[in-house]
Amino acid sequence: MSDEFEKDGSQTEAASREDAAAPHVKYDAGVDVTVLLMEAHEADSEQTLDPSVASKIRAKLDWRLLPLLFLLYTINAMDKSTLGSAAALGILTDAHLTSDNLNNLQSAFYIGYLVAEYPQVYAMQRLPVAKWIAFNIFLWAIFIGLQAVCTNYGGLFALRFLLGMSEACITSGLMLVTSMFYTRVEIGERIGWSFQCNGFALIIIGFVSYGIGQIPGAHRPAPWQWLLVIMTIATVIIAVLFWWGFPDNPTTAGFLNEQEKVDAVRRVRGNQAGIETKVWKRSQFIEALCDYKTWIFFFMVAFADLQNGISVQYSLIIGGFGFSTVQTTILNVPSGFTQIIGVTSACLMLRFFPNSRSIIALIWWIPSIIGAICLLSLPLDNKNGLLVAYYIFQLGGAPSFVMTLGWVTVLVSGHTKKLATNAIFLIGYALGQILCTQFWKAQYRPRDTVPWAIILMSEGITICLIILLRVLLIRENKRRDALQADEKDEQGEYGYVEQEENGHIVRRRVEKRLMDLTDRENLSFRYAL
Repeated sequence: MSDEFEKDGSQTEAASREDAAAPHVKYDAGVDVTVLLMEAHEADSEQTLDPSVASKIRAKLDWRLLPLLFLLYTINAMDKSTLGSAAALGILTDAHLTSDNLNNLQSAFYIGYLVAEYPQVYAMQRLPVAKWIAFNIFLWAIFIGLQAVCTNYGGLFALRFLLGMSEACITSGLMLVTSMFYTRVEIGERIGWSFQCNGFALIIIGFVSYGIGQIPGAHRPAPWQWLLVIMTIATVIIAVLFWWGFPDNPTTAGFLNEQEKVDAVRRVRGNQAGIETKVWKRSQFIEALCDYKTWIFFFMVAFADLQNGISVQYSLIIGGFGFSTVQTTILNVPSGFTQIIGVTSACLMLRFFPNSRSIIALIWWIPSIIGAICLLSLPLDNKNGLLVAYYIFQLGGAPSFVMTLGWVTVLVSGHTKKLATNAIFLIGYALGQILCTQFWKAQYRPRDTVPWAIILMSEGITICLIILLRVLLIRENKRRDALQADEKDEQGEYGYVEQEENGHIVRRRVEKRLMDLTDRENLSFRYAL
C-alpha cells in the first residue's frame, strides 16, 4: 500500500510540475478562434484523425478554395501587367510618357503597396479576412477603370499608387488563409499553384493584347483603353465571387458541417501555428522585429525582386532584339508557359522532398543565372538566341520566390507575429519592386549591361541569404531536439486558457497551438527547411 501510495504521489507531483510549467493565457488576451469549437468536441480533438477523413476534408477545401484563389491570382497578375501591355498598345504616345515615366509608374504601384502593407495586415487581423480582401479587389477594379480615362503622367501616377495600396493585402492574405486551412507541405503547394496563375495571366493578357492590338491606333477608345475596360469588368466579377464564396477561417466555412470544421482544424495540428486570433499583441510584434528570420527574409526578397523590372520592360527588351511592337505582345506569351513549368516542377519537388524548400529555391535560381549570362554575352544580331535566353531567364526566379513565400508562411507562429513578419517580408518585396525598374535606362540599350549585371549580383546575394538561413534553422532545430531529449522542456503539448464565468475562473486545457504562442514561446515548434 505504501509503495502504491508513493508511486501515485510521485505521479501527482510530476503532473503538478508539468501543470506549473505549462503556459497559461487569459481568454480575453487573445487565443485561437477555434478554442471553443474544439472544447465542444474535446473527445474528437484528442484522437488521431483518420487519413481517409483528412483526404476528404482536403479535397473539399481544394474544390471550394482553389478555384477562387486561382481566379484571384490570375486577375491580380493581369492587372499588374496592364502597364507593360498598355505600353505596347500606345499609352506612351497618348499619355505623353517617356520610358522613365513608365518606370516611375511601375514604382508608384509598389510605393503604394509599401505604404499600405502594414495597415492592410493590421486590418486583416481585426476584420473578417476574406471580406476585407474582396473589398480591396473591388477598389482596385475602380482604380484600373479610372486609368482608362486618364491621359497624363500625374493622374496615372496617383492611380497606380492607389492601385498598389488596394492590392497590398493580396499576397499577405494568401499567406494567411493557406496557413489556416492547409498543412505545411500543402501550403507550399497551394501557394505555388496560385502563383503559377501569373504564368496563365501572361498568356491570357498576351493574346488579349495581341487581339486588341489589331484595332487601328487612331480609333477611340484606343486599344490600351479597351484593355483597361476589359480588366475592370473582369476584376469586379472576381470581387463579387470572392465576397460570397471564400470563408474567413474554418469556423465560418459554410460548406463544412460542424464535424468537418473540427476535422479541418485537427488536420493542420502539425503546423503548431493555430488558425486565427483577432487580438493584436504588441509583444508579438516586437518579437517579430527582433527575430533574425524576419530581416533575412526582408533582404532576401528585396534583392530577389530586383529582377522583376522585366515585367514592365518586356516590350522594350524583346523589341530591342529586333521584333516589332505588336510582335512583342505575343512573344511574351511563352514567358507564361516557362513560369508554369518552373513553378509546377518546384511544387512537385516539394511534394517528394517536403522539408527542402531552401534547396529547391536554390536550384531554381540556376536558370535565371544562365539566362542573364547568355543575354549579356550573345551577339546582338542573334535575336532568336537572345529570345530563347530571355525565356530561360523566365524559367527561374518565380519558382524560387514561391518556395520562399511558402517558407516564410510556415516558419512563424503567433498570429500577430505571423502577420507582422509577412508585412515586413512584403515591404521588402515592394522595395525591390520599386527599385527594379529604375536601372533600366535608355543609355544602357541595346545590350542593357548594367541592368543584367545588377540582376546577377542580386541573385548571388539572395542565394547566400538562403544558405545562411538554412544553416541557422538547422542549428536551432538541433538545440530544441536536445532540450526535448534531456527533458528540459517540461511544457508538454498542452497549456491552459483561463476565462471568468459567473465570477469564477474556469481553466480549459487546450493544445499549445491554439494558445497563440509564438515559435519562440512554443518549444514544440520545429522550423521547416
